[in-house]
Amino acid sequence: METFILGIYFIGMILIGIYFAKRAHSSQSDYWTAGKSINTFVGSFALFAALASSSSLIGAVGSGVALGVPFLFAYGFGAVAILPFTMFLVSGQLRRSGVSTLPGFFKQRYGKSVQLISVFIVVIGMTFYMVPQLTASGLIGSYVLGLDYKTTVIILGLGFTFYAALGGMWAITYTDLFQGAIILIGMAILSGTILTKHDGFTNLLSEALTVNPTFGDITQPWMSYFGLFLAFLWFGIVSPSAVMRNFASRDAKTARRSAMWAGLLYLLVFVFGFIIASGGATLDIVGSLDNKDMIFISVIEHYLPSILGGVMLAGLLAAIMSSTDAMLLAISAGVAHDIYKEYINKNATDKTVTKLGFIVMILASIIGIVFAINPPNLIAIMVGWVGGGLLSAFGFPLVLGIWWKRANTAGALAGMLGGSVTFLILVITKPFALVAEPIIAAPISLLLVIIVSLMTEPPPIVIQKQVDKYHNIKLDGNVKTGVK
Repeated sequence: METFILGIYFIGMILIGIYFAKRAHSSQSDYWTAGKSINTFVGSFALFAALASSSSLIGAVGSGVALGVPFLFAYGFGAVAILPFTMFLVSGQLRRSGVSTLPGFFKQRYGKSVQLISVFIVVIGMTFYMVPQLTASGLIGSYVLGLDYKTTVIILGLGFTFYAALGGMWAITYTDLFQGAIILIGMAILSGTILTKHDGFTNLLSEALTVNPTFGDITQPWMSYFGLFLAFLWFGIVSPSAVMRNFASRDAKTARRSAMWAGLLYLLVFVFGFIIASGGATLDIVGSLDNKDMIFISVIEHYLPSILGGVMLAGLLAAIMSSTDAMLLAISAGVAHDIYKEYINKNATDKTVTKLGFIVMILASIIGIVFAINPPNLIAIMVGWVGGGLLSAFGFPLVLGIWWKRANTAGALAGMLGGSVTFLILVITKPFALVAEPIIAAPISLLLVIIVSLMTEPPPIVIQKQVDKYHNIKLDGNVKTGVK
């Protein structure tokens, strides 16, 4: 029954991709930003689903049980704060910029050199971010289908790519609408069942602490918790897969409202996640699992009957698909639109560029699959690294570019490169606690942007006037698309 439910769900998502294929390939704007026409209701679910990845579900529960619930809280507090933080800091401003991608914004604000470096970071970062999503798909698929892990990763990974590449942002947005709903329904069913079987939350937590006394303990250095919090707090601002949702919104007001409602939906995920992690702690199975991320699936197997288990597994698959497709689109846009169209063939037709985007998605998916075959152990840790890396590279060049007219090209280059290199050195040398790297790398990026900008010539007046446009609410709904 679980296999049947997942099969129907998977086929449904592919059919949506086929349905939107012709519309998506009609123009670059349709392919990468759904014609900049997405309303608040659809946009809020799409943004929520893009952020509610396997790390928010499987990774948060697995790390919460394995490393203690404070680790889940650090993750959850940062993740839930993503969208209010994004809404006030960048959502409306990015939509008013009129561009279609994050590298496109960097080109508009700082010039071609910053754009090229940002494309490179986007492609590397989003490809690595696919690894934990594909890892989760392999865990779920091998459990349900009875296939070996590697085969499942290949089959499901290519399946995700197929509908995303066919339908572009149109298909991704509307599949995410359904997938966001399935995520919430599945987690609500599982959480309600757990609470019913344990006679309420108080009894559940008491049993979890009795079976696993370290469940409530702080098991990691404070820098790990703070670094994880920072990485996820900034994720909605620095992740190209999330930022592109702003560009798809009908106007700046819609972008802000979508972020607000998506934040409320995301809050429910971590409320349910705490209940599910508590249920997992009562099972006392951490020591018997080779991969701690299997705890979520073990909870489903223990608490739910086959039909409801199929719904919840579809919810997990939805979380994976809704994030992976957004990452693939960000990679595709970076290569086909920001590199090929901008620098290699300026006269390329929309059809040529979108076809190239299709091919890039396939290649990126294959690379992600290769790395996912032998992944690190905890999904949440992998995603924490991606979030920390993107924050260290993009966070302050982006925010200061929106809010500070004096930020210039030299400062942005220094901040982007200095933050990235510092982050990589810290990851490789490991002088600090797990996922603590952005605590050091992000402030270095901030200082470099400010100091180098002040030591060099200010940006041209035309660029400074562009910054004023980012904050002009009269432009809401009247911004050109930025792509033809």
